[in-house]
Parts: sequence; C-alpha cells; structure tokens
Amino acid sequence: MSSSSHDVETKPAPGKGPHSSDPWHNPTYPARVHLLESTDLETAVRSCSERISSARQKLNSVLNHPKQAIFVRLYLQMLGARDQLAESARRMPLETGDLYHEDKERFEQARAALDRLGRSWDKAGG
Repeated sequence: MSSSSHDVETKPAPGKGPHSSDPWHNPTYPARVHLLESTDLETAVRSCSERISSARQKLNSVLNHPKQAIFVRLYLQMLGARDQLAESARRMPLETGDLYHEDKERFEQARAALDRLGRSWDKAGG
C-alpha cells in the first residue's frame, strides 16, 4: 500500500492544538513568555531604590546647604523615575506583544533618567 503525503495525518503536539487537553489554558489568550524576567527586573528596581536611599541620606545631611533646593528637586525626580521603573517592571512579565515592548521602552527610559539624575546629583556635589 503506497502512502502519499495526503494520507499522512498530522496531529498537534499534546496541549498545543485547538482542543488543548489543559483545561486551565485558553488557546486564544497569549502565553506569558516573559515571566522569567521578573527576578532581573526586581533586582534592577532594588538597585535603584538603594541608590535613592543613599541620596536621601545625603539630602538629610545637607539641610542648610546652599544647593539644597537643587538636591531636593533631583531627589524628587529620582523618586518619580524609580516609580516609573517599578511600575514597568511589575507589568512587564505579565505582558505580551506590543504592551510588553511599550513597558520595556518605558523601563529603559526610566533607567536612563535615573542615570542622568545620578550624574546631575554627583555634579551638584552630592
């Protein structure tokens, strides 16, 4: 009996077909492929928080410094950038597609802003 390519029955991998055997998986819902990034993202947020904590300690020690207003402004901007970074890091592992890429861009922008603010802090004498 000869077999042609039309006779070959193709079956999807288990759990991958339109009628998945996994009752908890909705096949129309995108898979979360970035979950493993959460540890690295949390580490980045923690690192930024430590840097800001150090800046806060310095801010407390320069209460009567002539550049106090500059330090306060930079510190508050650091907090805002850190909040943006933390919010993006919280959402990124759960997002897919364009939403993930938007949050990743926002995360990178916040990280770059924190770096710029840190350099400005150092330049101001902090």
